[in-house]
Amino acid sequence: MLNIIVKNLIDYVEIDLDRITEKTSPVSDLNLNSYDFISLIGKLEAELGIDIPERDFRNFQTLGDLDQYIKEKIQH
Repeated sequence: MLNIIVKNLIDYVEIDLDRITEKTSPVSDLNLNSYDFISLIGKLEAELGIDIPERDFRNFQTLGDLDQYIKEKIQH
């Protein structure tokens, strides 16, 4: 799932793919602003056919957090 997240991130930031891990923070490490982050979430929702409520956005401190959340959503 992390590869899908990274693929979508490429639209918003230049990424050195070798440096992206589950511990990468979209805000601190990649300098995504809130608009870009919300847009990224929207793209992931559309691509994966899931709904991520805005109240859950603050729980995504790292790409790993987002990855785990999406995996759990897809399993249900």
